[in-house]
Formats: sequence, C-alpha cells, structure tokens
Amino acid sequence: MWSNRWHELKSYLFFLRDARGPHGVHSPFVYQLITVVLRDKNRSSKFQLIEQERKQLRKSQDVIEVQDFGAGSRMNNGTMRSVADIARIALQPAKNAHAIALLAKHAGAVNILELGTSLGVTTAHLAAYLPYSSVYTIEGSSAIAEVAQNVWKRADLNSIDITTGSFANVLDFVLAKMQSVDFVIIDGDHRGEACLSYLDKIIPYTTERTVFILDDIYWSPSMTDAWNQCVSDERFSLTLDFFDFGVLYRSKGRVKEHFKLYRPWL
Repeated sequence: MWSNRWHELKSYLFFLRDARGPHGVHSPFVYQLITVVLRDKNRSSKFQLIEQERKQLRKSQDVIEVQDFGAGSRMNNGTMRSVADIARIALQPAKNAHAIALLAKHAGAVNILELGTSLGVTTAHLAAYLPYSSVYTIEGSSAIAEVAQNVWKRADLNSIDITTGSFANVLDFVLAKMQSVDFVIIDGDHRGEACLSYLDKIIPYTTERTVFILDDIYWSPSMTDAWNQCVSDERFSLTLDFFDFGVLYRSKGRVKEHFKLYRPWL
C-alpha cells in the first residue's frame, strides 16, 4: 500500500511539471472542452440534495460487510468497513463528479455504463444531470449496492439500473442488456490488466462518439501502465490526463493527440 502511495506522489510531481493550461493547448476541441464545457457552473436541480446525501454518508455510524473483487481499498483490506470511511475515501469529490457529468452531457450520452457504483453519489449526479439518459452501474458488494439504492430512492432518481457482482462475471450480461454504450466510467477495480480487459469487452458495443473515463490512473504502477497503454492504443485518437482520471476519445480521422491538463473545474 505504501509503495502505491509513493508511486502516486511521484507521479503527481511529474504531472505538475508537464501539465498544461488552456494557453498550452493547440487543439480547438480540447481548448473548448477546458475553457467552456468543463467550466460550466450550472448544477442539476438535485445537486444540493445529492451532496446532502454525501454529508450524511460521511456521518453514518453503520458498519457493513464488503466483498471486494478489485485491488483492495486505500484504507484497509478487511471485509468490515464503516460507511463513513467508504464515503470519505472512495467517493469522487463533488467537483470531479460534476465534471464527469459535464463530459457525459457533452458526449450526448444516452446509455451510460459505470463499473464501480460505490455508494452511488457519482451515479446520482449522472442520473440527475442527464435525466433522459439511462445509467447502468455495476457494484461488486451487495451491501454497498443497498446503501447506493437508498441514496437514489431518497433523491427520487429512477433511471439507474444496478447489477451486483464482480465485473468479470456480470459485465457481459449488462452489455447485452444495454446493446450500445455512449459513455463509460471504469472505477472500483484498480488492477491495470483487469481494466484493459474490461475495455476490450466494452469497445464492441461502442461507437466512434463513445467517451471513456478511466479513474485513478496513478493509483498504482499497474494502473499507470494500463493508462499508458491506452495513450498509445491506436483505437483512441485523443487522450486527456487530468491526474485524478483519464479521458479517452475514439473519433476516426483525428490526428492522435495526448494532453496532460490542469483541472479547469477547480
């Protein structure tokens, strides 16, 4: 675990050295993305309600039994974990969740696939920000999935379809149910080789307009290696590194480009 944190710290220092702001970007598409799309301050009508749910989760006294199919947790690898600790460690920050929802909206996403529901806060923001889209999400732990479903129920969000089980076991089932995928978030499994295998399974269900989010790309050496393979992968014409997560675009005909970018939403 400490080796992973040391890897993350070193990676962040190199990122700060290499990252660019708007004036260092010579792609009109990326320039608009970071100066207009990702600086949109408009929130969904349920933003405050969902963030209030986050606050309640962080205060929860509940302890649940968690089955983890990924590379473990930043806090511990035991099966008994408090909801408050999961909310504190595992949830996307509100600004990151909002940025991901903005990217989904910009992509015109109708069918959204999320691998790694966690407590359902980012899922809720996606459903609230894109009310006419369908969000299909997979969570390995049934106990965590139950907490997430209660969050959505209190927020009156009805466009979320959750499947419980390991990604390896249920991804094919969910993809067959979706038939097409417009926006993908891969989180919850921090094994680089596994993330690449999920991408290989998902891509046949996508189009050239599909956008992929790969979360925690500097969580461990294997995740960074997987991200670097995506950057060099000819299936992706544009790759954006925001440190917390990477974004992959597939558009044909685009000259292959890669950018390390400061987060414009902070």
